[in-house]
Amino acid sequence: MKATESENNIQLSEPVCDFRYLIDIVNGKTYLISGIMDVFLKQVPEDIQCINEAITNTDYKTIKSYTHTMKSSVSIMGISILMPVLMEMENLGIAETDIEKIKQLNLKLKVICVQAIDEIKKEKLNYNHAILKKTINKNSKS
Repeated sequence: MKATESENNIQLSEPVCDFRYLIDIVNGKTYLISGIMDVFLKQVPEDIQCINEAITNTDYKTIKSYTHTMKSSVSIMGISILMPVLMEMENLGIAETDIEKIKQLNLKLKVICVQAIDEIKKEKLNYNHAILKKTINKNSKS
């Protein structure tokens, strides 16, 4: 996902992900954390693409459905900054109104998701390294 010129006007100076909840719910198991991150990295760009298409087609039902689903994904990754954006998009989808406001919110959604994906990819490297290290240590003891 690449940011457009409009999206580049939204500035984020702080990290958007807080992995504490994810780490807590899986008891720090690195392979589970890595796997959940993989699912997020695959699913969120697909969800955003579907939302983009739904906006183009003024398909409020699909906008509502995908924004509702995304709330769980962003919650697990601790991207709390997106919750009000997704909730407003979902509510506008339910009300079947204000596609222009949905478009504005979608710009913010995309910018934050681009940053989140970057943060998750970087964090995932740490978990991949930890998994590899455990595997090497396990094999060297055999």
